[in-house]
Amino acid sequence: MHAGSQAQGNRFVDSTVAPSALAPKGEQLAFYRGEGPYRVPEELSAEQMDQVRQGFAAAALRAKEAGFDGVEIHGANGYLLDQFLTDYLNHRTDEYGGSPENRVRFPAAVARAVREAVGLDFTVGIRVSQGKVSDYEHKWSGGEDEARVIFSALAQTGIDFVHTTEHQAYAPAFEGGQKSLAQLAKEHTGLPVIANGHLDDPATAESMLGDGGADVVTLGKAALANRDWPQRVRAGRDLAELDGSLFAPVADVKDWELELV
Repeated sequence: MHAGSQAQGNRFVDSTVAPSALAPKGEQLAFYRGEGPYRVPEELSAEQMDQVRQGFAAAALRAKEAGFDGVEIHGANGYLLDQFLTDYLNHRTDEYGGSPENRVRFPAAVARAVREAVGLDFTVGIRVSQGKVSDYEHKWSGGEDEARVIFSALAQTGIDFVHTTEHQAYAPAFEGGQKSLAQLAKEHTGLPVIANGHLDDPATAESMLGDGGADVVTLGKAALANRDWPQRVRAGRDLAELDGSLFAPVADVKDWELELV
């Protein structure tokens, strides 16, 4: 993954990069060592975009060499690849900006580069969302037509699955519509789809599978709160709420000076 303009708390760099010199909405999160409004990023040059693309591919190849079964490209939640998809963060005037067909071009190029790097015997997927860390309510302005363009383009890159995440995975992706983002991904890619987003309740999670809108559901907070979630559900036991203290204390990597003797 690449955080793009949502990178924060990084003491090794003085600036961030993004499709355009436009800061994300909202403010940085103290949890990620950030503070105050997001910085205005530098616009990526063509050379830098090539470096990013190569970086994704190299990271995937290292994962394969290390023995992983597959990788998931992070193209969601407001991070760099999602910034290319987002109309108010991508004001580029080249072939990577403007229309949905252009804005999906770079995420698709990254997915294609990863596939080429690892070969066909390694699982590759991509995570996609509308909402972001700093803008939970964002929707693609082009509605279902834009979803068709984005998912169709990603499906042509050779990936094996799509992982959609929304605040409520089961809710219609767009006002006035009936299909969830996962359903739209399934319809326009024909690939296995993973759905994520407030699927803690077993009945809700099962409904995503039952209507054919998703092939797999993933849990975050519910799994952290209930390490034995499948067993609890199978036995009809109550589910525990997540205890926020689980995330504390946040680990720090200290600066160490190497003393040569």
